[in-house]
Amino acid sequence: MEIGDKTQIATGALAARYHDILLVAAGTTTGMMIANIPAVLLGGAVTRVLPLRWLRLATALIYVVIGIWGLATV
Repeated sequence: MEIGDKTQIATGALAARYHDILLVAAGTTTGMMIANIPAVLLGGAVTRVLPLRWLRLATALIYVVIGIWGLATV
């Protein structure tokens, strides 16, 4: 969801700047597809090697560490 929000804001800003919403929307959509396809493929490859449970646990721990770090730096 976060990426979609930023992309929508960027698309609106670029369309306002360049006055061609169709071309801007096509460009931002293509850019997101180019950026996301490798991430999806890499994610699929990683889940074949590591158990999904471990990946979820690692992700949860990373978010906890980032949260604690964020609270500590406020």
